[in-house]
Amino acid sequence: MSKLNGKIALVTGGGRGIGRAIALELAHAGCDVALLARTREQVEAVTAEIRALGRRSVALAADVANTQQVQQALIEIRNTLGSLSILVNNAAVIEPTGPTAEVDPDVWAQSIAINLTGAFRLIHACLPTMLSQDWGRILNISSGVATAPGMSRGNAYTVSKAGLEIMTVNLATEIAGSGVTVNAIRPGLVDTAMQAHIRSQPAEQVGQKTFELFETNYRDGRLQDPTLPARLVVNLISTDATGEVISIYDARGKELLA
Repeated sequence: MSKLNGKIALVTGGGRGIGRAIALELAHAGCDVALLARTREQVEAVTAEIRALGRRSVALAADVANTQQVQQALIEIRNTLGSLSILVNNAAVIEPTGPTAEVDPDVWAQSIAINLTGAFRLIHACLPTMLSQDWGRILNISSGVATAPGMSRGNAYTVSKAGLEIMTVNLATEIAGSGVTVNAIRPGLVDTAMQAHIRSQPAEQVGQKTFELFETNYRDGRLQDPTLPARLVVNLISTDATGEVISIYDARGKELLA
């Protein structure tokens, strides 16, 4: 029997791509899964898939950048499924793209509010319950762009992912030995809507080098199926490891997928 059997999980951005794959992998591992997105329609189909596997699931509409909406969503999870034990912070936006001198600072700040502050907001809300239970798993979805030099003309996304990683290791150190683990993964090149979005942008918007790189990765078949990073996530949170930032391509990532 899976170590995660009977645990209650929340996956943000769970309606498609990596989020959907993680939610289904968690359900296969025996979890009941709550799915959160800005519109309920984005996650309702995945909820139906999870229920078809014999697990409980609830679809929630909330913006992770909105404290009141997050709090209401967590109340609904508790009332519907019970106490949350697993949090996967997957929700993210890549906009704004473009030259840093030309992007709207308010749009830049909104990206940070979703990708970084939103993850913190959920951690802050879920952590007390996890600590009181002496068991919890927090998993943050990062990106290879968190390392230098990041992604040209994607400053907000790059900064948010770098911040997410240091928040991960910092919190893991703070609560070491509590039974609650905090880790992050870099899922690598995955066939997602975000990849397609970048390819759909004018080269002058995202930069010629970035545009050509995304096009080449797609054309050469380098994009992985989302089920691979999803399996990495579930295998990692099934362990007691904490404070790790793991790339799907490095030795630790391959070990967890073996």
